[in-house]
Amino acid sequence: MLGLLALWSLLVLGLDLHDYFGSDGWADPTVILQTQRQRQPFAWSFWFLVPDSLLRPAWLACLAILGLFTIGLFSRVTGFLAWVIIVSTVRRLPIALFGFDQIVSTLALYLGATFASGQAVSMDRFLRRWRDARAVARSSRAQGSSGGRGVTALEPAVPRPTIAANLALRLIQLHLVFIYAMAGLAKVQGPSWWNGMALWGTMTAGEFVTRDFTALANWPLLLNFLTHASLAFELLYPILIWVPILRPLMIAGAIVLHLGIAIVAPGLTEFGLAMIAANLAFLSGSWVRSLVTGRQQTALRVLFDGACPRCRASMAFVTAADPDRTLEPIDLTAVDVEALHPGLTKKACMDSMHVLSRQGRVTAGFDAVRSIGAWLPLFWPLTMIAWLPGVAWAGRRVYNSLAATRPRDTPCTDDVCGLHPPSRSATAGEPDRPSARSASSRKVRSEDMKQP
Repeated sequence: MLGLLALWSLLVLGLDLHDYFGSDGWADPTVILQTQRQRQPFAWSFWFLVPDSLLRPAWLACLAILGLFTIGLFSRVTGFLAWVIIVSTVRRLPIALFGFDQIVSTLALYLGATFASGQAVSMDRFLRRWRDARAVARSSRAQGSSGGRGVTALEPAVPRPTIAANLALRLIQLHLVFIYAMAGLAKVQGPSWWNGMALWGTMTAGEFVTRDFTALANWPLLLNFLTHASLAFELLYPILIWVPILRPLMIAGAIVLHLGIAIVAPGLTEFGLAMIAANLAFLSGSWVRSLVTGRQQTALRVLFDGACPRCRASMAFVTAADPDRTLEPIDLTAVDVEALHPGLTKKACMDSMHVLSRQGRVTAGFDAVRSIGAWLPLFWPLTMIAWLPGVAWAGRRVYNSLAATRPRDTPCTDDVCGLHPPSRSATAGEPDRPSARSASSRKVRSEDMKQP
């Protein structure tokens, strides 16, 4: 969420790039630098070093970095760079600074300084699991020890606890508690919050409000209730958020509060979204992971051709996206398919991949691929496309064409060739030649057979 918010903010600024960052724009860099030297002598921003001719390339590079940070690719590096970009933008444009920028820069500081981003749900972790799954698939196939089970990833489903992640979460939580506490205590000093008319003043202000709320003047008790409820929430949040049984209620209250502010004052929508993103630091880690990893109970059994390199690679990809093992891959070359389901045959399973649901339903080919994607949240966007009219028709034909031409491992007729890995020349793409050890082994065996 932080990556999306930062990406959106910089994208909007890019619509008037030279007006915001240019030397002749709205924010004169000379005046801003002079002011910062007086008030914030340690303030910095790389935007002051970017000439007007390079503003667009620098802006595009920053968008690319924030995009990588959003999906969790190269998270440690992009997390730190995202903080640099956000702070540099804030320091360069004090004329556009408001609460949204302060919250986003604070969250970016804690994630960038601790290098904790991407440890649980990220493309980095998905790629690590994919590499592990491919290595396990190659190893088990070479040793012939699959036992009918499919490839599995070595990295556990639940991320390993780290000091960096714990420190980042605690810093965000404490800072968030401090924000709500200071906001509540500051409001207590205003008489309009005591008499219950503070929200009415906000609803009639023209700076952020775009709707007409004057009709609420006929409901003074409602206005009093909303005013005192929001004040009570901000004062109680720093205490009740630490009570586990009340934490969901407080998080829900924060979401309602900031969405209500966004409805009343659409100009504060980004600020509300930033505060909601910060509240994610209090959510259960296992629950958040379940949103992107699926259910922990096995939902589908996937039968694939273990003798097909392309099939093994595909299952490694699927396994990497399934850390909670919602799917159970089964190598059909090592099991009796009729024992798994009476309606299955060896020939049909060899022609295309089959999927068995817990209810006993069987799907094959492109429909099986679509069923797998429906259970893995990472593949949901592609699965939704697969249900569009005409996509399934084309998908079945493409799948059948690929399945008919898929390669399979060549059976080894020499009992020696299966004992040693391929030579280095073969690995590099050169023709595979018998190794010296294999040739000598055959020579020794032939000489032994000639002796009496």
